[in-house]
Amino acid sequence: MQVQTKLLPYQKVQAAYRYLNDFEKGTEKSVCKRYQITPLQLHKAVSDFQASRFKKGKNWDPTWDASNVIHHVVDTSTIVDIEKGSTKGSDFDLFMDQDFDAVNGLLHITWTDEDKLNLCASLPYRILEIIRDSTPGDELYQEALLFAECDLFIQICKHFGLDNEILLKGALEITKADL
Repeated sequence: MQVQTKLLPYQKVQAAYRYLNDFEKGTEKSVCKRYQITPLQLHKAVSDFQASRFKKGKNWDPTWDASNVIHHVVDTSTIVDIEKGSTKGSDFDLFMDQDFDAVNGLLHITWTDEDKLNLCASLPYRILEIIRDSTPGDELYQEALLFAECDLFIQICKHFGLDNEILLKGALEITKADL
């Protein structure tokens, strides 16, 4: 029988996210092994995460409880850097962010309509940058191409008056990928 490991709140969030997020590709077995927890502990962490039940200590900001706040999990590599005491500037910037919750490893953000519009407006350009700056066949290149062909990308381009086919063709010509 496996002994239960006591995880810190941010580790519970990380375990739940690794299990739930398709991009993390965590299975019950792999997540339990990585965090040295039982399946019961994992499923409790997942349940708490999905219900937004986080540790609310003395640094908890009550505005984070609002229904329009999105709880973004801090990237695993950033958490590892923080654990190891990395002196990266980006990690320091995170600590200075008023919406960073170091206890739970979350950024609690309220997305305004303007924020959402700005994000969508920047996506076509970011995808084109990725295609331009990566090598055909690389994983990042392939992901960018998949996104450039998805309905969301097509609708974003349409909304902003961009021709998604011309953008993609131009990007592929620049990278000299097989057309």
